[in-house]
Amino acid sequence: MKNKKNMETKIKKEEVVNNSNQPYGIKTPTTIEEFRENLKKYYWNMGGKGLYVRENDLPIKYDNLNSLSDLYDVIDNSWIFNPPSICPKMELVKDVTEYMNETNQDMSCYGLFDNEEHFELVENQLEQKNPQWVKIDNQIYREFFYLTLGKFSGYEKTIKN
Repeated sequence: MKNKKNMETKIKKEEVVNNSNQPYGIKTPTTIEEFRENLKKYYWNMGGKGLYVRENDLPIKYDNLNSLSDLYDVIDNSWIFNPPSICPKMELVKDVTEYMNETNQDMSCYGLFDNEEHFELVENQLEQKNPQWVKIDNQIYREFFYLTLGKFSGYEKTIKN
């Protein structure tokens, strides 16, 4: 339980700006069951037995997760200096630096995951060309975490008017 309090300082809730409908028809979960289904669908697993987490030798059973922050409780304490990493079943198509320059952003890349032309989903993780481990506090991927995991990601989304 003490780690969950630390999670609030490790992953602060941020506003994620979104101007469009959900790309690829992704349904942002509103229940724990939908959250777990999206973990299975959009992130690497270990033979279907659980979530593949870089810092853990064994799969993390989906039933043990009620939020992304629960990963801090189920891996060893090395996360204090190295947050857990998961691998999205997704390939970036758009260069992040190029996108930031085009949208006049210096320290963020809001809107990157609003456009299907910027990334591609991968159905079969074994066919992914360039899998990337992503720390769950990664600033660039926060929008993708929210898009696929909703409020269970530890992030928030606002609509820019």
